Amino acid sequence: MTELNYPFPDLADNRVQLRRWTMADLACVAEAASDPRIPEGTTVPARYTEVEGRAWIERQLSRQPEGRGLSLAIADRPSNEAMGLIVLMLGDAPGTAELGYWLIPRARAGGRGTRAIRLLSSWALAETDLGRIGARVEPGNEASLQALRKCGFVTEGVLRSHLYLAGRHHDVVSLSLIPADLE
Repeated sequence: MTELNYPFPDLADNRVQLRRWTMADLACVAEAASDPRIPEGTTVPARYTEVEGRAWIERQLSRQPEGRGLSLAIADRPSNEAMGLIVLMLGDAPGTAELGYWLIPRARAGGRGTRAIRLLSSWALAETDLGRIGARVEPGNEASLQALRKCGFVTEGVLRSHLYLAGRHHDVVSLSLIPADLE
């Protein structure tokens, strides 16, 4: 059975660092809550309060010890300011995980998402027993599709009416990355 431990040292390049969440990251959670799309498709509270923000960070920190996956802050280097989330949730099939991520609006330009995806997925396929990382993206989210493809993710198809958001069903593009895609 796959067990994901936090990478040590933190995964980083010259622009981003992937690290554990801390209560010092509440401003990032508040900013994410103010974006209408992030709370709609994630567990970020739609109405931010400090209590809700702290509870959200606690949930992120609980994923690893409960054996459900890893949730990491995407932090700016060198300021260490949290600007988003990247998560690997263990799948139902052994050796599989699903990747998800978001960035606060002011952090979306400049390739931070692509860098975070590359850092985490490359590490996970090389340093753990994961053999597949999946990702699901709404068809109209070209920025996310492009970021995943730049990191080697391969489009598998469209899952029709797979995602239920805001009271209606949405299609999603299914992508995956396996070790052979990195060679």
